[in-house]
Amino acid sequence: MFKKLFMLFKIGRKLSTSGAISSIYEIYKPPLVIKILFFVIGFSFNGKRTNNDLSPGEKLCDALQGMGTTFIKLGQFLATRPDIIGENISKELEKLQDKLPAFESQNAKNIMREELGRESFDKITNISEPIAAASIAQVHFAKINVSGQNTNVAIKILRPNIEKIFNEELDALMLLAYIIQNLVKKTKRLKLVEIVQLLREITNVEMDLRFEAAAANEFYENTKNDIGFKVPKIYWNQTSKRVLCLEKVNGISIREVENLKSLNIDVKKLAKNIIQHF
Repeated sequence: MFKKLFMLFKIGRKLSTSGAISSIYEIYKPPLVIKILFFVIGFSFNGKRTNNDLSPGEKLCDALQGMGTTFIKLGQFLATRPDIIGENISKELEKLQDKLPAFESQNAKNIMREELGRESFDKITNISEPIAAASIAQVHFAKINVSGQNTNVAIKILRPNIEKIFNEELDALMLLAYIIQNLVKKTKRLKLVEIVQLLREITNVEMDLRFEAAAANEFYENTKNDIGFKVPKIYWNQTSKRVLCLEKVNGISIREVENLKSLNIDVKKLAKNIIQHF
């Protein structure tokens, strides 16, 4: 319990210095008892100045963005629940991105070696620097030896200790949700405890990359005879709970419209195909 309380205090400081709590106060008018609770656990210390030109929802979005994995995921989850936070705030939280600084490549290699074992790891060569980093994992390009031939792959690796960090912060948020629900009876309709628990269940599945690999493999089997689908192959010998190795597929983002047009791709036909395939 002491550890949870200490973590709750740390989260309180995060919320305060990021400006999240002041944004929440602009959106909702909490009872005095909640304000006192927030003050006691550190929510009102050293409040960060925020851009007054932004709406409360935009400020909250920026604050959560700067607080790391747990709060980005919480914000993304709440964006799907306008019944709880309202339509306007929901739309702002939809803008949450989960791009974070990458961790060192040597750490990534150590995780791969530990997860895959020496024999499978030794088949991986030319491991690149991180080419994309999100809140839970990052991606490297590499080559693996398959039946004597080098194959280009993309390797997704969970961040070090991410499961521990996430679950500890959620334990503290669970405690906070429980306290609020018991102090303010009106908040019971928001089902705060159930929200935190559901977020834990969803994200813990996301943190086991074998589920993602299995889903991709099933999608491949379901679409292998359909025109217009390309599902990357999963390399199971280089895949584990914390490492996902799959075929590297070159492509252009659908957002790069001018780039697509410069390659003489019919964007209207492309749009039609996307709808049809979906």
